[in-house]
Amino acid sequence: MSRPPASPAFLVAVCQIGAERALKQEVGRDHPGLAAAFARPGLVTFKSLDGPIADDFDLRAVFARAYAVAIGPRDGDGAILAEAAALRGSGAPLRLHVWPRDRRRPGEEPAPGEPPDAAAGEALRERLLLAGAGLFLGGGPAAAGERVLDVIVAPGEPHFVGHHRQGRSPGPHSPFPGGLIPVEVPEGAPSRAYRKIEEAIAWSGARLEAGQVAVEIGSAPGGASMALLRRGLRVVGIDPGAMDERVLRQPGFTHLAMAVGAVERALLPPRADWLLLDVNLAPQVALRQAGRLVAALRPSLRGAFFTLKLNDWATAAKVPTLLARVGELGFSRVRATQLPSNRQEILVFAERTPAPARPPRPARATPAGSGRGGRRG
Repeated sequence: MSRPPASPAFLVAVCQIGAERALKQEVGRDHPGLAAAFARPGLVTFKSLDGPIADDFDLRAVFARAYAVAIGPRDGDGAILAEAAALRGSGAPLRLHVWPRDRRRPGEEPAPGEPPDAAAGEALRERLLLAGAGLFLGGGPAAAGERVLDVIVAPGEPHFVGHHRQGRSPGPHSPFPGGLIPVEVPEGAPSRAYRKIEEAIAWSGARLEAGQVAVEIGSAPGGASMALLRRGLRVVGIDPGAMDERVLRQPGFTHLAMAVGAVERALLPPRADWLLLDVNLAPQVALRQAGRLVAALRPSLRGAFFTLKLNDWATAAKVPTLLARVGELGFSRVRATQLPSNRQEILVFAERTPAPARPPRPARATPAGSGRGGRRG
């Protein structure tokens, strides 16, 4: 197996298996100073043509779940600990992030008897924390300003080591190892949409609060609706498909059993804070459908979560155009990523800047004796 040299002029990024080419094209377009180099399924490295890469470099790549300045492949715990000691120097202890590189596409089941993907990463993390007492802060989420040692695990291969400096959240780097957002999904959740919306909320930093109202396009069978209801939101689900009975029984849920194109303004709530979209339509068509509701809900709308399907990987080249289209709907800030639970799709989070409140009109002066009920002189 060929290996890149250990050098701060290399960047390593992990992505969904199958998204490697999309990631290379994206980085090549947005960062002409980075050239694709060594690659494995779910992992791509880039060489800097402009010299060393800073540890707080902002890659801004939709298809990179996590990335770091590359140190390179390292065999054995001792080699990793040596790199950690050199990186720390006389500074503060490092945050340790260890995670497995993707071995299969989202939704694919492991072979019978195959150990869970996370098992190898968990064992290595515990060994490193024990052997590197005082060297590491721990293996949990990183806080702003912390230096992080990244260790990417793949069975049968050397571990790939890198490092980064954590920024404020939400920011360039996920605080979670490998960008793998922990979500506790209740037993019997209607669909994987429960995990997707919880990942999206965590990644976006959006503040969804009890009492707020969400309108969800493509709600059946109710995974995302259940997640929002458990957070205390009221939900209007739009979908001709059948909803899970547990969702339908919730007093905060309203089901519009129709296609979104048939929804008239009178059927929508007077105000809504959030709009969700997750439908099996081409992204251009899906955004056109969502646009009608954005226009109707604009006065109160805080933001939107759009899951856009990529009909094929060639569609990835159109992502900048799709994001521009979302901005044209009236959103002031638009960001996108490929969540850990996304399949061949991306999550777009769009925020609106509330219009400034109009100052009250000054009272008009009324001449003496001319007011209503005044006496004539």
